[in-house]
Amino acid sequence: MSTWCSPRSAVLACAGLFLIVFGFSRAETSGWTAPLTIGSLVLGPVLLAGFVLAEQRSSHPLLPLRVILDRTRGGSYVAVGISGIAIFGTFLFLTYYLQVVKAESPLTTGLLFLPMIGCILLSSNLASIVGLPRLGPRVLIAAGMLLGAGGMAYLTQVTVTSSYAGAVLPALLILGLGFGMIFAPAINTATAGVRREDSGVASALVNTMQQVGGSIGTSALSTIALTATASYLVAHHTSPLAPAIAATHGYTLAFAISAALLGLGFILAIVLLPSKRRLAELRAAATTAARTAPGLATGPARPAPAPAHAPQPGFEAIPVALCSCSPVVTPGSWIGGHAGPLTVTPAK
Repeated sequence: MSTWCSPRSAVLACAGLFLIVFGFSRAETSGWTAPLTIGSLVLGPVLLAGFVLAEQRSSHPLLPLRVILDRTRGGSYVAVGISGIAIFGTFLFLTYYLQVVKAESPLTTGLLFLPMIGCILLSSNLASIVGLPRLGPRVLIAAGMLLGAGGMAYLTQVTVTSSYAGAVLPALLILGLGFGMIFAPAINTATAGVRREDSGVASALVNTMQQVGGSIGTSALSTIALTATASYLVAHHTSPLAPAIAATHGYTLAFAISAALLGLGFILAIVLLPSKRRLAELRAAATTAARTAPGLATGPARPAPAPAHAPQPGFEAIPVALCSCSPVVTPGSWIGGHAGPLTVTPAK
């Protein structure tokens, strides 16, 4: 069997992901039928397939496929990826809505997100410290997906005249509780029972899945939202508030798609993720394998094996850091009923 070098695998993976993100982004300006859009969206998956083939043929793979093919870890990565799409979409389109449609300042918009962040911090700590040992990852992550889907569905009801307290704040609180119940247990589960030589890859994939989900999801949802906005303007261009209403229509469509993805995540969490008992078995097996590893068998201070009646290893609480970037949106002059351009400046 031939050996493919890791740099080649890295190039295939990075190029494939880039082309997928570029294809979705290009569709925003050139359309879905443009040759460059179609070529990017076709070639990207082909390069990722080549990456998988390269990893199978490599004696020292960059990403051992056994890490992601494991049902427990694979389900955790899927949960992180789907929730990454949803949370990045929430920050992006709610930022647009609050600054462009509701004419809030960037500082005020950031402060209006604080209730959601507070709920994420509270929920993630309670989920990893209290909920995971008692309920297991399947129940927690599935419940988090369901809450997230409900929060996204609530956001689909926003209009140009909706108030923050009545239409946005309840959704932010629900989303914060749901995301906290997803991220912390998923990180714990993704590294449970992993081989010592795979521990670095398994933990790194958690952050990678969040960033990949956010990148692909943001580009795809932005294109879909902009397409919906343009279609609405073509049909309803006479009203003074048509630009604001059209933009809100695009945002709510993005929220609806995110809600559907979280609903899919709810189903996948039930199917793929382990129960409390299964997760305890994985941790116990990992502990036993570490004690019987050849490198540890001859050590001078090898600990005595635990008796059969000893309690299973406890669950560890892993702090969760959520990375997101909210664009600074400069409202155009059409706010308040006057038509004008919109300017979007990415945050540095």
